[in-house]
Amino acid sequence: MDKRMTIALAALTLVAVGACNQDPTGAGTNELVLAQNAQSIADSVAATPGGGTTCEGWLRRLLDTLRTTDDPEARAFLEQARANRDSAWAAFQAGDTAAARAYRRTAFRDVLSAVIEIFPNAPEIFPNAPERTGLAVDNAIDRIEKFLGGRDAPRIRAVLAHVKELRVEADQAFVGGDKVTALALNLRAMQILHRLVEHIRYANHDHDATADGEMEAVGY
Repeated sequence: MDKRMTIALAALTLVAVGACNQDPTGAGTNELVLAQNAQSIADSVAATPGGGTTCEGWLRRLLDTLRTTDDPEARAFLEQARANRDSAWAAFQAGDTAAARAYRRTAFRDVLSAVIEIFPNAPEIFPNAPERTGLAVDNAIDRIEKFLGGRDAPRIRAVLAHVKELRVEADQAFVGGDKVTALALNLRAMQILHRLVEHIRYANHDHDATADGEMEAVGY
């Protein structure tokens, strides 16, 4: 059922943003090539052990760590996430897509809570996930901007500007003590960079909704 649920919940993202993805931006071939190179730069940063990672990476490390680490609080968050995921599936089957999206968002935040909770018991694996991910995004932006130099890439620069705004919001949430929101925003920023070509290819792409939907559809 997990596979069917993941497919069905991913479909909610397509329903939500599909109408926005029908019209290409008309982005020139040169900018799409630049976007592909920039996306590869972001992926290389995310893959670096000391530089942060993507949502899939954090989740994989969480599940791997829980196989050998006894952390009742983290396990409770993960079970709560699975319960909310089940509720999302039930709501989807009942035709209540709004409730399904709400449950799915809550489940995702439960997963992030588990990542943050397990940090004290596995500091070598989870060295402050929100800050680490944010620094990775900053590193990726810096490297992409250096790569672009003075090249004409208005759509890429617009997406980078939005990602920078997400980083500001994430830092504000972190300072305010909301580590879950900080991690969610930093992961959203990284996910946008991870799928940069698609975010450049379409004119009316809802960057945030698409990135969130992709991450929330990851199985656990």
